[in-house]
Amino acid sequence: MSERSVLSIATESTIFILINITAIVGNCFVLAAISRNPRLRKIANWYIITLAIADLFAAVTCMPLTVSASIKGEWVYSDVICQIQGYVLHVWGSFSLIMVAATAVHRYFRVVRPVRFRELFTKTLIILMVISCFILSTATMVGLPFALNVPFQFGPYFFCTPTLPDEKTERAVALSIYVAVIAIPSSILLFCYLKVYRAFRRHLILVVPNLRPQQPLHSDMELSTRVEEINTTKLVLAIITVFCVLWIPLCTIGALYVSDVLLPRWVHLMYDYLVFVTAATNPLIYAFMNKSFRAEYARIVQCNKRGHETARFG
Repeated sequence: MSERSVLSIATESTIFILINITAIVGNCFVLAAISRNPRLRKIANWYIITLAIADLFAAVTCMPLTVSASIKGEWVYSDVICQIQGYVLHVWGSFSLIMVAATAVHRYFRVVRPVRFRELFTKTLIILMVISCFILSTATMVGLPFALNVPFQFGPYFFCTPTLPDEKTERAVALSIYVAVIAIPSSILLFCYLKVYRAFRRHLILVVPNLRPQQPLHSDMELSTRVEEINTTKLVLAIITVFCVLWIPLCTIGALYVSDVLLPRWVHLMYDYLVFVTAATNPLIYAFMNKSFRAEYARIVQCNKRGHETARFG
């Protein structure tokens, strides 16, 4: 890091700063939009709220430390701060993965098994799911390093990572974390993704062509509900797709590093960027794919009050 040119330092640090600002501003917009628009405070969006809070917390507490490390080329804070950043980043990453899987499960039941959905998915259950996801990610990412007395140290990335005593322990810990917070959630996510996609295509093929504009009013209302569900499903699938696009290279780089494969510096730098980009993508997805979020973002920028009667989830 000490051999970086001034141009490299400026470029790398600027990218980190832009990602940090995007994550903070974007997730603040998400929370403000949901707070201002009553139609966005539906149960399905509780997962979005949870992810936004988690991403915002990471963007405020951890990313600025990485920005400073990128500018200075070294860790300029105390060891205690390094330990805190390491734990927070790892809990946040695993919690985000598990929450995306929980979102996929929610959408699976809503689209594929609607009868069971109405029986199971109450407000209480969703709150318990969120709490359980947080407990699982915290127990895994805090409990395991703490039990093994593994400290966090700065490098080779621009944030603090666990330093394991030997190669055997490192691979055992990596495998445990991979199974608990990556393999299992990813398998659940993929299963739900495929089931929802098949149901979505079946709906388009069998139902949509039979809809007629001359149907009575109650059918129009039913059609509006179906359109809303389709839009919500598209939004969830987009979130899942982007998460997979970001996390597949992250997992690949992490696996290579644990396997002692010598990686060039730019690969480690790409890993840093991908980790933090995951906190900034969701607000952009909502803006591009959801009319209500997009309209609310515009009203926030224009400092306009939210019109309750015009709020719609699109």
